[in-house]
This record gives sequence, C-alpha cells and structure tokens, in this order.
Amino acid sequence: MPDYLNFVITPIPISMVTFLALAALVLIFIYFILKAKQRHKLFNDAVSMEVHYLFQDRPGQYSGDYRTKSGVFVFRAESKDDALKNLVIKEVKPSHPALVVNLEQIVVVPFEKKKEGDSDVSVRFKLLKKKGELSALEGKGIRISGVLNFGNSKPKTFRTVLKIGAPYQSKDHIHQTK
Repeated sequence: MPDYLNFVITPIPISMVTFLALAALVLIFIYFILKAKQRHKLFNDAVSMEVHYLFQDRPGQYSGDYRTKSGVFVFRAESKDDALKNLVIKEVKPSHPALVVNLEQIVVVPFEKKKEGDSDVSVRFKLLKKKGELSALEGKGIRISGVLNFGNSKPKTFRTVLKIGAPYQSKDHIHQTK
C-alpha cells in the first residue's frame, strides 16, 4: 500500500470544538446586533416619529364592549428623506403587558405629494385589567416594525423602539390654544 494512503487522522480536542462553537455563536450574535442597529439607524435617518396616546372617553366607545377600556396610539411622522414614498407599519408591540394591540391590517403612512411633511395615523389598543391598571402611558416603550418604501430602491425593513409621549392633541386644537 502506498505511503500517502497510510495516514492517521488525529482527533480534534473537545476543548477546541467547544471554542470554535462558542466563537461561531458569538459572531452570529454580534452580526444580529449590528443588523438591528443598522435597521434602527435607517429608520431614524429617514423618518422622525412621535407616539402619543388617547384613552377612550367612555367605556365601549371604540369596541362596543362596555367592560373593556381601550384607546388609540397616534403616530405622528415626518419624512426626512425626499425619496421616501411611504412607511408601512406591520407590527406594534407595547412594552407594558396590560396593553394589547391587534393589527388586523397594515398601517400605511404616506409621504409623497404632501404639502406638509408630516402625517398622523392611529392604531387602537385594549387595556387588560388582569395585567394591571394604567392611568398614564408617558415614557413607556412601544416597538414597531415594518417597511420603508423608497421611490428609487427596494423596500427596507426596520424595527425600532419609541417612547410614548404626552396624550394626543390634534394640531388644530394646539393652534387654537395659542
């Protein structure tokens, strides 16, 4: 038998395999963190967005269920990029467990062909009494994800966390009080 076929395979020590597996996991973890930061930066470079809230005036106002307290989150958005056609919100997840948002359809925030640069859209939420009572939402977090549609390139996905601001007041109401 020729000498080149007569070789011995030396086993790789288990500590080396463990090290390589951990190194691979760390690299994958770092990749996903950098990808998330990139999506967050893309959103912040293209859009300025504020989130406000409004509780219902009386029980059942939005849902017809008199036992459920509900309200709306109002997203006030302004485009920072002229190429941005619209923003599509596919998921809204409040950080407080008592708040539930069930998007039955996507929310589109249009930007092109607007005389003013900002748009307001709203999303309904329910307040679950089992998870706690809330009287104010200022400072709580809300995670949104979706797609930014640019006129000259492919859609770009985003995911970001925004802080909920003060209760909503329409722009007309703000201008009347000044």
